[in-house]
Amino acid sequence: MDSPVYICLCKAVTDHDIEAAVFAGANTLGQVQRELAVSTGCGRCANAAQMVVDQAVAKRASTDTLGTTGLGVANLATQDVAALVYAA
Repeated sequence: MDSPVYICLCKAVTDHDIEAAVFAGANTLGQVQRELAVSTGCGRCANAAQMVVDQAVAKRASTDTLGTTGLGVANLATQDVAALVYAA
């Protein structure tokens, strides 16, 4: 299991929080925002939050990644890591 990565510093939301919301039934960033208030402060993390939502939705649909949690930073493309750094 990866350590949590803070996606939204304003609301203290991690990638694990977003993933849990998706596994609980959220399908869109808007639905996750209503549950966690992610990206409702300054909004700079919106792209990173969307990336985590997309990844979690794909993970939920895949049976070979069940049981793993987190963003998997080591597996991200350079531009995706840059988006996370910018969001912070």
